[in-house]
Amino acid sequence: MKKLKYYLLMALCLFMVPTLVFASEKVNVYLFKSSTCPHCEQAMTFFSELAEDEEFSKYFQLVPFETNGTTDEIKENVNLAQKVSKYFGSDFESVPLIVIGDKRFEGYASSLDDQIKERIKSCYDKGCTDVVVGIQDGTLKGSNFGSIFLILILVIFVGGIGYFIYIARKSPLEEDKETTIKAE
Repeated sequence: MKKLKYYLLMALCLFMVPTLVFASEKVNVYLFKSSTCPHCEQAMTFFSELAEDEEFSKYFQLVPFETNGTTDEIKENVNLAQKVSKYFGSDFESVPLIVIGDKRFEGYASSLDDQIKERIKSCYDKGCTDVVVGIQDGTLKGSNFGSIFLILILVIFVGGIGYFIYIARKSPLEEDKETTIKAE
């Protein structure tokens, strides 16, 4: 029984290591924007001011992608924005598109400032999947089915461990009762 507790503690530690590793890295905040968009300019101003803030400057780095123009780089940016939007189940139709980890914000208004700050801080503290990097390097395709599948596997795994602990605790007691009943 002590070995089982030891193994469970080791498994728990293995699940916690990625969280501890990601917590010290800056969070990428992706901004798909257009140079002619007034809301994009407001978002850029917000992020510039946030980057100068003593607290938040250590939490994130802004990664802007220009989507207005005809150069090859801009075409690649638009293609990436389309893939990111598809991942979230929609089409890329307007800017600004802000992506922080595995959450997106379509459009920008100052009313989103607190939500954006909260998301940056949460991703910094707990770590989160960087959807844009995943799409760029090919580990994420057009949906978040992989994340759902992984969660399902983890639930089954934890449930299985719980079941085996239940059986391990129950069996010796029932055997003792049966032995006592037979002896009488």
